[in-house]
Amino acid sequence: MKKIFYRFWFLTFGITLLSSCAGSLKNEPIKTIKDQTEGFHKKIEDTLSKKYISKNYQSLSFGQLKVYKPDAFELLDSLYGVKQSYLNNNDLRGLRRSGVEDLIPGFRAKATQEVDEVQYEIEHIYQISTKDSLIIHHSFFLFDYKDSLLHITPFYDFKIDKKHKDFYYAYKFDYHFVTSRSLYLSEKEWEFIRFFKNREIQLIGSEELQAFMNHTMNVMEAARKTSTIDFRNVSRQLVFNYFKSLGKDITIEKVGQLMALENNGNVIGYEFDVEWIDETFAPIKKSTSITFSPYLEIESVETNTESRN
Repeated sequence: MKKIFYRFWFLTFGITLLSSCAGSLKNEPIKTIKDQTEGFHKKIEDTLSKKYISKNYQSLSFGQLKVYKPDAFELLDSLYGVKQSYLNNNDLRGLRRSGVEDLIPGFRAKATQEVDEVQYEIEHIYQISTKDSLIIHHSFFLFDYKDSLLHITPFYDFKIDKKHKDFYYAYKFDYHFVTSRSLYLSEKEWEFIRFFKNREIQLIGSEELQAFMNHTMNVMEAARKTSTIDFRNVSRQLVFNYFKSLGKDITIEKVGQLMALENNGNVIGYEFDVEWIDETFAPIKKSTSITFSPYLEIESVETNTESRN
């Protein structure tokens, strides 16, 4: 059965030695995991550049390389690990007495027989463009032991309005976004981005993801307008945006404070009250209570109306 390993030190020695022994005899340089990973990146980018030649493909980032290898490699890695431990402790006598070096050739021979089962997988995040949007793709690319691309597995994707491009890059790469100045990301901004990214991960595969990503960009835009990520101020901006979207002649008279809704000490949402006058026809005084999700998504709006004296 194949298993996943993230320890590339012994893999570099093992697989590279097995697959490149002929080249080594010719004094050719041994390919390292770094070289191999960079080669995968280039093959992926070349493949997608050809596929999306008219859609402005742009590489954004790569995930950590995963290696799928048969059990023989796991055992070989373990032996090399034991050997390295002795070497780190400068215990050559202990190494000889352990018999580890005597076992390595047999397991290396077994691994050589199973090297064709080794596969590599890497996640790639990239964008393509339409007239109004960027489409952000998360896909997995699988390679065989000869570094040939076997197949591409789409994971998930979503759209970002082009006007929010800079906000998405700030979100994706952890950049400062509260102001237009070139500053380092603050700890508060980092916590803000982590909070929303965790929700993105929770929504992978759901129909809610697209709406949430649109909302996240709108929240970041509101944070820019208020020059803060304090939910009390950001929520006010979102409320103003909501009333503006109604397309009515409105005068806001009084804005309340953002109130947290809790359950057993956990914030499950927020509530915000607004008093305003609808002057579209005859002036009418109204009061509205807006309920937000923990991510400041508007979940419900309740409005009471009374004639203005």
